[in-house]
Amino acid sequence: MKNLFPPFLFLFSFLLFSPYSTLAQVSVELDSITVTASRISTDISESGKSVSVFTREDIRQMPVTSLDELLRSLPGVNINARQGFGVQADVGIRGSTYSQVLFMLDNVPLNDPLTAHFNTNIPVSLSEIGQIELIRGPASTSFGADAVGGVVHIKTNMYLEREADTGEHRGLNRASADLSGGQNNLQMADASVGVQSNQWRFSASVRSSRSDGETVPNPGFTEGVSDEQNYNTYFDLTNISAALSQRISENWSWYVRGGMDQRDFNARYFYTRNIFDEAVEEISSKWALSAITHARGQHRTELNTSYRQVNDIFNFNSVVSPVNEHTTGQLFLNLSHQYELAADSDRFNYIRLMAGGQFLNKTIESTDRGDHRDGSGGLYAIGTATWVNGLSLTSSLRLQFDSFGNTDLLPQLSAAYNLGTVTFRSSVGRAIRTGDFTERYISSEIPDLLPQRNIGNPDLAPERSTTVDAGLDWSPFQNLRISPTFFYRSSSNLIDYALTNSTQIHNASNLLPNEDYFYAMNISSSSAKGVEVLTQGTLNFGTNRALSTQGGYTYIHTTSDQETVSRYIANHPSHQVSFGLQFRNSWLSVHSQSEYNVRSPEAEMLVNGEVPSSYFLTHLRLTVSPFQSGISFYTRIMNLTDTQYQEILGAPMPGRWIMGGVQLSL
Repeated sequence: MKNLFPPFLFLFSFLLFSPYSTLAQVSVELDSITVTASRISTDISESGKSVSVFTREDIRQMPVTSLDELLRSLPGVNINARQGFGVQADVGIRGSTYSQVLFMLDNVPLNDPLTAHFNTNIPVSLSEIGQIELIRGPASTSFGADAVGGVVHIKTNMYLEREADTGEHRGLNRASADLSGGQNNLQMADASVGVQSNQWRFSASVRSSRSDGETVPNPGFTEGVSDEQNYNTYFDLTNISAALSQRISENWSWYVRGGMDQRDFNARYFYTRNIFDEAVEEISSKWALSAITHARGQHRTELNTSYRQVNDIFNFNSVVSPVNEHTTGQLFLNLSHQYELAADSDRFNYIRLMAGGQFLNKTIESTDRGDHRDGSGGLYAIGTATWVNGLSLTSSLRLQFDSFGNTDLLPQLSAAYNLGTVTFRSSVGRAIRTGDFTERYISSEIPDLLPQRNIGNPDLAPERSTTVDAGLDWSPFQNLRISPTFFYRSSSNLIDYALTNSTQIHNASNLLPNEDYFYAMNISSSSAKGVEVLTQGTLNFGTNRALSTQGGYTYIHTTSDQETVSRYIANHPSHQVSFGLQFRNSWLSVHSQSEYNVRSPEAEMLVNGEVPSSYFLTHLRLTVSPFQSGISFYTRIMNLTDTQYQEILGAPMPGRWIMGGVQLSL
């Protein structure tokens, strides 16, 4: 019966939105949303890329508590979480590894130099986010290394509004708060405020999420290596952020944001399958970013800078292994200049050209990885043009280099052709990624490393890939939009952890003889191909009543030319179905979000680890707004069906979790 449920949902969606439906129709107005899929601002329909956007209102209404839960609703995105509520999750796009997705905040990279496991440690509250853009496919030519599978670009309210002219207006611009609690002593708070005075704007936000967690049987107790019969999946997460911007003159504006992020959580079996694993982890970060913009006539120049320092304390098991501490720093600079040509109105809507350069410097001081530094940078050129006949082309080229002596030329081309109800799109491009500090040096300073632990490889070569995709956006009638896409990615030198005997590892002297370790290495080559389909629409039932749906399906098939037991490559669902349904009127909103995954099963009974061959999840949110004053009350049920599952072997995901709260907005 469970296997029939996702097809039934698609059938229901088709019947609901078929041309024979007698319900009212409304337009799906997505084409007009502006995105920066290639750094140059374009409408979605002109980008030539498969792009999805979450607005501030989408984030507010969905039955989710974190960014990774939000992304689960989109086709092409595969999530491997170790815990719920934003504790930690690996995000892949179109079958990419978690390291091959670039996360950005306000036009600067968020990817952590220690490990990409930290990439979803988003340091701003959900209430401060104004827009999230998911760009599928390679984007290294525009944004740099790591953008292999795609880009998740988070834009805060202040960044989106930094160049707006406030005039002489003073006072409160925006305020919101979300307070909730639930089972297992769950306590969550998310609040933000924005004020403006003449040409100044200021905003601040805070987010806190903590719980005692669920109680889980301890495999170590059964095996006689621990005195604790159970352990708790506790977490305590807090971030604080503030931003300031000024419209200095008609041509100049500047924007600065800073903050801190604190995380303390159970990390047992997050990274290993070792029976001695009793890991807990504390992560603290301080960060700042800025943007200075000069726009005059057809010219626009922007300088983006950021610095982030992260301290990570990882206690695997103090009885058998010393506590590891890592401090990383990341400095980023990007300077770009855009020029818009005076287009021939009889042929072109616009022609925009951009040139720029960027620099990224990373450092680490670590007890188990040592002290290292590396840098990378690139020079890029981008051009986009749209013709009045509906054709749009975007071409880009980047010269990428790094401190390991690697130099790569990365081209990309995307095209879109709008024929009214149908927009055809296609893109092809190259991308690159170099190993992070963990992949190169993890556990290199730990004497007599226990088996089944990860061990780094300082001799890793860069990953290189070429991706091609083709798809269309079709609106056969006003209330339905169908977006199928085919994609194919060919990769070489992919970096992954493979189970390897110590006799075959020649650049590490701290391993036990004839034992197996997860060794970071270059898989010779790999290919991923698949199809993603997105359907969405909205129906109105008279005044202030509407029903919205969104359905997605993704198929991914990954192959490799080596017979190795890989840790992360192909660690994604082969079939993935998502379905969202929302009903709302003037005082009530009911929103459900469901997903069904089919993947290769895994099992490791020693640590009670089992990744099922398939599982179904659904989350539900009921919101009541009895007053017309910006106050609403809600109940949220995560994992309504109480599905017992793991996405990372050994790390149990939360069962049914009930919570309730209140939202206020001005």
